[in-house]
Amino acid sequence: MRWILIIFLGSSLALSTSGWTYHPYNKRMNWTQARQWCQSTYTDMVVLQNQRENDYLVSTLPNRTSSPYYWIGVTKKHMNEPWTWIGNNSTWVGNNSWAANEPNNNHITEFCVEIYVNTGPNRGKWNDEKCSSPKYPVCYEAQCNETSCERGRCHETINNMTCLCEPGFEGDRCQTGEGSALTNNYTVQCPPLPRPDNGYLSCFGGNLTFNSTCRYGCNLGFLILGSPEVTCEVTGVWSGPRPTCAYYKQALLAVAGSAALSVLCCLCFCWMKRRKRKKLAQLRQREEVTSPFSEGQT
Repeated sequence: MRWILIIFLGSSLALSTSGWTYHPYNKRMNWTQARQWCQSTYTDMVVLQNQRENDYLVSTLPNRTSSPYYWIGVTKKHMNEPWTWIGNNSTWVGNNSWAANEPNNNHITEFCVEIYVNTGPNRGKWNDEKCSSPKYPVCYEAQCNETSCERGRCHETINNMTCLCEPGFEGDRCQTGEGSALTNNYTVQCPPLPRPDNGYLSCFGGNLTFNSTCRYGCNLGFLILGSPEVTCEVTGVWSGPRPTCAYYKQALLAVAGSAALSVLCCLCFCWMKRRKRKKLAQLRQREEVTSPFSEGQT
């Protein structure tokens, strides 16, 4: 019984610690080599998103009494650029991130960062360093992958992995379409569509549920007027107006009528424009006849 309990607790602990993990290495490398080693062995050099992650990382690393310490994944290319984290382009720098009098760019090109893990007041603080200096790598390994979340985005933090679901989906892996606040705790489903007069209807992608599509068609001798395809939206409403099937003679008459109306509008517009130009020409002619310059010449 005792062994069963130990195995059960051990498996529970393993499940509760899902999320990325940190991995230091005891061989010194320059910053570029350290990152390449992290990428080939784990996921990448460590990236920190807030002070809590910074403090947690320091608590997991072996103490060192003096330099060299550990490289972390924040860097820049030029003196006037902001410090940027690799991978996500974050520029997070906490109010207490840097050690006293740092960053000082002491050697002009100190564009990489190490983190102190000593027992003094600078423990957990950062120091800018030349990227060519040998330090110890500290890497992270991500647990998120392409299959972690079926219909959502995998979000990972320390010892925790969460699926941020698409609208209309829920569950620890976004595997179900129930329980969304947008759907009043029911699967998103659109109402049945009536069959069009003189036509037919074909639906794909599910039982009239979210993201399924229906396509209209017309019987022989009839033409479709409007978009032939509609989609079930997350609100439970079909997109767009419903098309209709018109007898081809009626459809041709409608097209001809529309064309005739367009031609008539064009003729009216051209006539009005021509008449306006004619009036302007007459007005200019009158002004020229009555101008003082013209009278002096006569």
